[in-house]
Amino acid sequence: MTSTADNNLTLHGFRRFKTTHLLNLRFLEHEISEMDHAIYQAGLSLDLTLSPSDRLGLKHGKRDANVPGVGSTITPDFILKLRSLVREYGMCRAP
Repeated sequence: MTSTADNNLTLHGFRRFKTTHLLNLRFLEHEISEMDHAIYQAGLSLDLTLSPSDRLGLKHGKRDANVPGVGSTITPDFILKLRSLVREYGMCRAP
């Protein structure tokens, strides 16, 4: 089988694919991380009373300046994009 041949050209092609795949994962992680940050900041902007145990450590969360409201941040389009990215990330990480 050509795809598993142990020759320099095949090994080079696999290495390039692996690098591209890992780079794609990093870009996906970055996009998801930015969206997660927006959700976190929108949540902090609600100024809700924290639970006594504060297991999430929200009282130590750093608030960004000029955070748009929750309704402006978490829109149906935002959720659809997040779901798409998470799905794509999961497909990339599947064995």
